[in-house]
Amino acid sequence: MEKINIGNTVIKFDIIRTNRKSVGLHVDPKKGVIIRVPEKLDKESIKEIIRNKSSWLLEKLDRVNEIKPEPTPKEFMSGEKLLYLGKRYRLKVMPQPNEKLKQVNIKLYQGKFIVNIPYRLDKQKDKRLTTIRKELISWYRKHAEQKINERVNKYKEYIDVKPNTVKIKKQEKRWGSCSSKGNLNFNWKIIMAPMSIIDYVVVHELTHLKYPNHSNEFWQLVETILHDYKNKREWLRINGPILDF
Repeated sequence: MEKINIGNTVIKFDIIRTNRKSVGLHVDPKKGVIIRVPEKLDKESIKEIIRNKSSWLLEKLDRVNEIKPEPTPKEFMSGEKLLYLGKRYRLKVMPQPNEKLKQVNIKLYQGKFIVNIPYRLDKQKDKRLTTIRKELISWYRKHAEQKINERVNKYKEYIDVKPNTVKIKKQEKRWGSCSSKGNLNFNWKIIMAPMSIIDYVVVHELTHLKYPNHSNEFWQLVETILHDYKNKREWLRINGPILDF
């Protein structure tokens, strides 16, 4: 990794040499600053390019630094907290005798996620973790399906559209998507966000049924439904990584 001083700021960057003729400068939230350059471009020339783009680069880095880091992977032990609809709920894992419980059972009760597990599973560390996580994802997906369908049914009337299908999926990089056939897909993790943020994602995808791109008309329609959509979009940009376990 290379370094360059811009004012009082030290910027670290990776150089990727390719057979391309142009230069591409990119700021990745996880990998940092990456510059793709022609194979034979010397380092001093590369640094000069970065200096010339310093204002843009520092602004980009400021925005990236606002983004909250991904949470530490959960071990699914009592006392940990999980996000649901924008609130954090404490986890309480309760091993039960074999004869009383054959599989993991989850419920949200009195401000806690109560997770009942077979006693034998509590003694199998790796299997315990993967099983509880799998069942929690199933619980979240079920509730996401219910809540999101409720919001779709509400907002489709405002926008005057009729989606073909609404599905809850695992999507690595998207909170929602809309296909050319009118199928709406939503990332199950969005159910961890406040309902106002879920509304933004739902309205965003429903609006794509009228405008498949992000034209001025698209954003104008979104704004007629959600006047503060820019705040919600910004919240999701900054806080999106924490919607996970």
